[in-house]
Amino acid sequence: MPTISFLQLFAAKQVNNAAVDTLFTVPESPATSLARNVRVRFSNTTVLAATIKAWAVPPAGTAGDSNVCLPTTSIAGNAYIDVDIPVLIASGFLQAQAGTAASITATDLDGFIQS
Repeated sequence: MPTISFLQLFAAKQVNNAAVDTLFTVPESPATSLARNVRVRFSNTTVLAATIKAWAVPPAGTAGDSNVCLPTTSIAGNAYIDVDIPVLIASGFLQAQAGTAASITATDLDGFIQS
């Protein structure tokens, strides 16, 4: 019988702008784990517009055009965008990169691990 775990997938965090930042990794065990219905809020906490880009990366993969789930998007100052993340399999991970330092905060709004 499948198990569903309800928990916060990741704590709110400021997204790095200097390098791609891993926000969440699906547990590798059990190997049948899936992250489903993940929804993330990217909030611009500055007064100027800032950009964000995000990737749903398969296990042992790297962020790239083939797995981008949020192309570079500008968020107005003091505004946010909510993004639905594609299903991630065991050891898959969610990554993001801000365009400006200390500007974008990522918050887990929804989602669960199913195995």
